[in-house]
Amino acid sequence: MRNIMKTGLTALAALALIPAAVTAHEVRGTHPGTVTALTTYPSSGRYHGAVDIGAGGQCNYWGAETGVVGSVSWNVTIRTTGVVCYGSGSGNQNEAKHVWQSGWTFRQWHFIKTSDSYDRTCDRCQVGNIGGTGNASGPHSHLQQDKLGTNDTSWYKGYTTQGEAVSRAETIGYLD
Repeated sequence: MRNIMKTGLTALAALALIPAAVTAHEVRGTHPGTVTALTTYPSSGRYHGAVDIGAGGQCNYWGAETGVVGSVSWNVTIRTTGVVCYGSGSGNQNEAKHVWQSGWTFRQWHFIKTSDSYDRTCDRCQVGNIGGTGNASGPHSHLQQDKLGTNDTSWYKGYTTQGEAVSRAETIGYLD
């Protein structure tokens, strides 16, 4: 009996030595809104591979925060400097992105440039206001993880659903 307990305690102690690097990064809502698209676009049925959080038509309002919890370095690229609410053409979206050591890139698109739109390391910092820059039909945040042209949709499956109302505190998913 004593040997069994000792073996069990040794196994538990070994679990405590697992490095913290295997923990996932939580992704939360970037602003109060509604999940309007996930793996496919609802109206066309085409592949999307990201989470879109609509702003209920509110443009240039509610500061758009980065979704990833924890200190992460963000590279902010501004391609449109005006107040754009309903699209400025494909490839013209403002973007905040973080590249993980694994090569995966987490991107947030469509916000409007403000004085908060600059490169930095932060925990859920504001990067701009809710907008519709790029290929957008209205103001929303687009959250996507990709690598070499492939979108990863596993990070949000089972955590959020289309039509769900979310807040800034709402968990949208976890990045491994």
